[in-house]
Amino acid sequence: MKGMVDVVKQYYTIKQRARHEIIIQKSRFIGDAFHISSEQEALEKLQEVKSEFPDATHHCYAYVVAQETLSQRFNDDGEPSGTAGMPILQVIQSRGLKNVLVVVTRYFGGIKLGANGLVRAYSRAAVEVLNEAGTRRMVLSPSGVISVDYSYIGQVEYFLRQKGVHLIDVKYSDKVTMQVITPIDWDDLCKMLKEICRGKVEFKEFPPVFHSWE
Repeated sequence: MKGMVDVVKQYYTIKQRARHEIIIQKSRFIGDAFHISSEQEALEKLQEVKSEFPDATHHCYAYVVAQETLSQRFNDDGEPSGTAGMPILQVIQSRGLKNVLVVVTRYFGGIKLGANGLVRAYSRAAVEVLNEAGTRRMVLSPSGVISVDYSYIGQVEYFLRQKGVHLIDVKYSDKVTMQVITPIDWDDLCKMLKEICRGKVEFKEFPPVFHSWE
């Protein structure tokens, strides 16, 4: 069975970290949304929220992580089973999001909401914080290093800007070495740069990486 990187060419995640708070029947629900790249990072972000609100009644959460395999977890953290973590996860799934953690922190306000009321509250908190976070598309994109003579750097930089190539890093030594992520095929990029530099350019391809071109 092929790993996920071999078959998935794009996925959707949140655009930015977000927080959104709502009050329902005197209970305070604080939703936090994070972009994550591993289950370990999800647990670290969860701990950050717990440390910020140590006296909260519950810290319910769900996350979806897409690495070689797809991992999905949720936790009700003391709320009745199925009333908190699963509704949060279902909101994430309904939007087709991956590499996302949503934590909903609750301060109990003294009025019981009942099972249905809790599902609605946690779902609403997840929906509204994800609305705040926005959505972006991540595309599996070629990456690598380009090394050129100083005499061609102006032409090369102009070409890369025109093609929308993302510059990760630039090093100056006997040549100019640029680490890039490109929205166009790596071989096509190399061919065009060879023409511009009259063959005086070197390349080293790296494994493709997910990148947002929006």
